[in-house]
Amino acid sequence: MSRKALKADAKQAMGEAPVSPYLVTIIMGVILLILGSVQFVLDIWEDFMAEGIIESDANMILAFGISSAIFFFINLILSTILQFGYQSYCLKVASRNQSMSYGDLFSTVRYLLKAVGLVVMISIFTILWSLLFFIPGIIASCRYSQAVFIMAENPDKGIMECINESKEMMAGHKWEWFVLSLSFILWDLLGVFTCLLAFIYVSPYTTVTLANYYYALKGNSADFTAWEQAY
Repeated sequence: MSRKALKADAKQAMGEAPVSPYLVTIIMGVILLILGSVQFVLDIWEDFMAEGIIESDANMILAFGISSAIFFFINLILSTILQFGYQSYCLKVASRNQSMSYGDLFSTVRYLLKAVGLVVMISIFTILWSLLFFIPGIIASCRYSQAVFIMAENPDKGIMECINESKEMMAGHKWEWFVLSLSFILWDLLGVFTCLLAFIYVSPYTTVTLANYYYALKGNSADFTAWEQAY
């Protein structure tokens, strides 16, 4: 599969999308920024207690513990909703599905527990492989890379079903996917150097390209042969 063709088609699909990928990305970014700000406050609170700037008596420690635990679950839920919702939206952009809407960003709510379960299982498997060495961890992340797309497109599928399908789809394609993902590193650096502003373009561009790759793996990508010849 030609990386150039996948990226060119992603750019065209983004330009044709009736629902702006940039506005969807901004909405997601604002929510993530709020979550990050809350975590920043909790980190400062913890540092102040550790350094004795504020008194860390039993009540204060209990309040911090409860606040941290509540935020952990809120962060996990909202991050999962946004992750799956964003990929669901980008799948529609890639496939030119005209039913896309801003509501796609929050469509995961109806299968939230299953989505959280998938994130947890992928994390566990990846961490376990990483314990062996760094490279097996990278291979594992490549192996499970399609699982979220699979569930976002097919919410009725089970957790292990999505994981096993991803493993089957990525057989013989892990290096190819790794190189495709790595090809966006300069774009990611641009996002960092522009104080995250460039991610308004980089995030949908990257995710729609990866959605194109997912469809190509499935064999459902229309006219990819023509794209590869053209580019």
